[in-house]
Amino acid sequence: MMPEKTGHLTEEALQDVLIGLATPESEMHLAECLECRAQVDRFRSSIDLFNEASLAWSKSRLAAPPRPSFRFWPAGLVPATLVLAVLALIVVPAWKHHRPPQPVAPVDSASTQNSSEAQIAEDNQLLAAVNVVLNESEQSPVNEYHLLKGPLSDQAAGTEARNR
Repeated sequence: MMPEKTGHLTEEALQDVLIGLATPESEMHLAECLECRAQVDRFRSSIDLFNEASLAWSKSRLAAPPRPSFRFWPAGLVPATLVLAVLALIVVPAWKHHRPPQPVAPVDSASTQNSSEAQIAEDNQLLAAVNVVLNESEQSPVNEYHLLKGPLSDQAAGTEARNR
């Protein structure tokens, strides 16, 4: 536990003494060596000072006067304000969306039917024009993959080619 060169306790031996795990050899050395005993005493006095400062701080926190509360509103005014706010959230949207019924003008069914038939005829013409444009630009899969010939016509052509 003691280094051979200095004859004093090692750092590990000093730490063991400080945490209460001193060996009989280290205790005997501390009794004889003033330098090692001074190191242990300095450390213990530092710990004691720290403990005293911590206790003083804790006691000062307990003795401190309570902080003043900043209440701007009287206690009875808070619930009344909350009730008014809830009522405003309910009444204002209901009042805003309430509208008196608007008078409806009578509709002539004959003119409506004529205009709807004209609209339908116009829509049909537009759809026919769109259909023509789409059919011109798009190649049919039936023609592209020769689906009208059928699978048997391809087999027959292959058989005739082999027979020749």
